[in-house]
Amino acid sequence: MKFHSIAYITAICLSVTFRSALCHAAEEGPKPSGISITLDPAKVGAEFEGIGAVSAGASTRLLIDYPEPIRSRILDWLFLPKYGAGFTHLKVEVGGEINSTDGTEPTHARSREELNHPKREYFERGYEWWLMEEAKKRNPKIVLDCLPWGAPGWIGNGDYFSQDMADYLVGFLKGAKQYHNLDINLVGCWNEKPVKPEWIKLLRVTLDTNGLTEVKIVVGDMNGSPEAQWKIADQAVIDPELAKCIYAIGVHYPWGNQPNSVTKLRAEGIRTWVSEFGEWDWTTMQPFLYKRAASMNTCFVERGFTKINIWSPISSYYDCLPAPRSGVVTANMPWSGAFEIEPTLWAVAHITQFAVPGWHFMDGVGRKLPNGGSVVGFISPDGKEVSLVIETTGASSEQTLKLNLAENHKPAALHVWRTDQMEQFIRQPDLMASNGDYNIKVDPNCIYSLTTTTGQRKGDGSSPPPAAFPLPYREDFEGYKLPATPRFFSDQGGVFEVAPRADGGKCLRQQLCRPGIDWAGGTYAYSILGDDHWNDIEASMDASFGSSLNETNATGEKFIGLLARWNPGATWIHFTTPYPAGYNLRLFNDGRWQLTTARKIISAGKIPPPGMIWQKLHLRCSGNRITASINGRVLAELIDSTYQCGLVGIDSGFHPAFFDDFIVKIP
Repeated sequence: MKFHSIAYITAICLSVTFRSALCHAAEEGPKPSGISITLDPAKVGAEFEGIGAVSAGASTRLLIDYPEPIRSRILDWLFLPKYGAGFTHLKVEVGGEINSTDGTEPTHARSREELNHPKREYFERGYEWWLMEEAKKRNPKIVLDCLPWGAPGWIGNGDYFSQDMADYLVGFLKGAKQYHNLDINLVGCWNEKPVKPEWIKLLRVTLDTNGLTEVKIVVGDMNGSPEAQWKIADQAVIDPELAKCIYAIGVHYPWGNQPNSVTKLRAEGIRTWVSEFGEWDWTTMQPFLYKRAASMNTCFVERGFTKINIWSPISSYYDCLPAPRSGVVTANMPWSGAFEIEPTLWAVAHITQFAVPGWHFMDGVGRKLPNGGSVVGFISPDGKEVSLVIETTGASSEQTLKLNLAENHKPAALHVWRTDQMEQFIRQPDLMASNGDYNIKVDPNCIYSLTTTTGQRKGDGSSPPPAAFPLPYREDFEGYKLPATPRFFSDQGGVFEVAPRADGGKCLRQQLCRPGIDWAGGTYAYSILGDDHWNDIEASMDASFGSSLNETNATGEKFIGLLARWNPGATWIHFTTPYPAGYNLRLFNDGRWQLTTARKIISAGKIPPPGMIWQKLHLRCSGNRITASINGRVLAELIDSTYQCGLVGIDSGFHPAFFDDFIVKIP
């Protein structure tokens, strides 16, 4: 996941427009009304390696907060074979406690001491372990993969390309096996960042010396221009030692031409995957059903990729965060249990329910259709079963396909499933042979799967009705095991975990004392929750610096803060602004206080230094009247209309900070 500059988006639009113009030019004149396709099981092409999911960027954060049995119902939609999406590959983020799109993901090693002396509790942070276990329960054959987006600041003392980072990945893989009995067979290098070839070699040596010879390295994972995406391929062609370390090259959202180096590496057995994929309307950030189906077929037919991984499998993050509704399921209301099956789930199911890893592409079948759309064919390892996926995105008219199967392979019928904008994944009457051929008329803007296999199913796990976030809301953090992430909180910088209070009971503690090796950039810690439609809202909390006033390893200014109407507008703005994108009341350790918007201080002053005494911070937003108080004393009451609605939250610098008795209500 990555912010695309206006120039980059414009370049893509121009490229698409240019290609479209070429297609229209080529299509001028009479078009054939049908096309004949021969299905010959003897013509076996490259191995099909499946459609996978990428749980990363905190995209799965709120799913674990869903109540049972609804949570299991959602997981079935994602991973249960022949039910819903049926993802056959799951790649997870190796948490580095840096913001990787929609939040931070916890680490298994917050220090070198934790890496060298691992404990089970370190491998219970976050939710990716749980997600992998749940995916395995539903599909024991699912392939597990991992990739870091960043790393804790102690790694290599800030140098990502260090022995520390190689050891960090080894620790993740070993802990997965030791504490969760998970065999993660693939490991990536660094999401959407250029990686030094020498470090890839170092990683291979480190894996091997730690007994992880079966773990394979995926390189690349680059977004942007074709030159950037395939740079590692150009490097591997001229460096045989590097090439030996590489199992697969992954690219993100591929476009443009592939260099000759890709063809050479494929001939040597190196796989090429779309290791992150999704089709978005960059205005609304909404996925397109048919565009996804078309572009998946294009990746197979025209670009030679053998696996596609989709970010994200599930949108379990607040809608005001970047790329809302990126997943095939949206589940970001755990307080109500409500979730929504997105139409794009069925674009995935039209492939995953009809061909699985180990099948092969059928040579001579994959092609563009004359009036718009495409077809791709699959064949089982024993050559007895075949499936076709047809999409008619942008087709100008109905088309007829004549399918001719080899003489020794003519089933009595082909089973047909169809999706359009109104109805998804509907079983159609079987296609019967006529004079040895199978004829099918396909309508514009539809997806069809034709198969000799059986067992496909349209899942029926329903959702309860949505409901508003319950107000008034209070969290005292007493009902959690240590450590834990409290329900509904979504960390955007730093890490907030339930911890003991020095005077008894429990509270929430910010754990990081230095920024990490960042993917997107972050200068403070904060966590948010609630409803981005909240306008008239009142939030309060108790907060303390604890012993952090004496922490010599803490970096930057020391402050504790409260947020209201936090709303970055589904963009990456919160990576770059000096303050959170909402109203933020901050109290510094020297007694200074500030009330800010994302880019400026709108009120400020000073009270006696708080020391280690708990302070009560309070923000009230009523219409355009904003009131900020500390310990019952009103510090600022002003008129400001910068933000009309948003979530609430807490923030601090990179130092220990403590929060308790968090209350949200309507004023």
